[in-house]
Amino acid sequence: MYAGTVSNGREHNTLILENNEIYTIYGNTVSGTFYVYGFINGTGQASNGSFSSSNLKDFAANGSVTSGTMSATYVAGASFNGTVSSGNQSLTFTGAPMPNSTYNYNTAPTLANIVGNWNMTEVSGTSVALSIASNGSFTASGGGCTATGTLTPRASGKNVFNVSLTFGAAPCETPGQTANGIALEYPLSSGKRELIIAGTNSARTDGALLVGSR
Repeated sequence: MYAGTVSNGREHNTLILENNEIYTIYGNTVSGTFYVYGFINGTGQASNGSFSSSNLKDFAANGSVTSGTMSATYVAGASFNGTVSSGNQSLTFTGAPMPNSTYNYNTAPTLANIVGNWNMTEVSGTSVALSIASNGSFTASGGGCTATGTLTPRASGKNVFNVSLTFGAAPCETPGQTANGIALEYPLSSGKRELIIAGTNSARTDGALLVGSR
């Protein structure tokens, strides 16, 4: 997990999983809370300090989905710097590991930290009530849309939850579809804890992103 800045003034949290799948969540920090504007998902190749991806999808807050590429250099666990191109723009970024006191990738996730009720915000601005049971199953509702799903600690033992989220009937924008992805949970400097859920449908034509703190 790397955190840093982007040349357009935004900040990013970039998670590279053990299978070289990448999630870059971008936004800005205000009063100790990370406000998210969208996320990037794709798979890449890592070799001898170089990372590249040619199949990125950028899911922005306005609902647009654009294809992109990434070219980066890395020192595992120390730095992740490069260029991401999406649509008609190319941006540079720098990244360094988040302090272990904030987020430690190399520990197992704690389901007990996320059980209960969360007031989440979908990246488009819709408020979502999220309720997570002790077994990781959850229900979500907002804007007239209801959804159900599961949060499961990743089999790798890393500090990531796997997420499966199935939307209900209309007025959900993607009725009946299932999004799969990841969830992260970590403490904020304000003393609260933040939960981020990101996923896409199988075709990666739609993305879902929920963020909340408590």
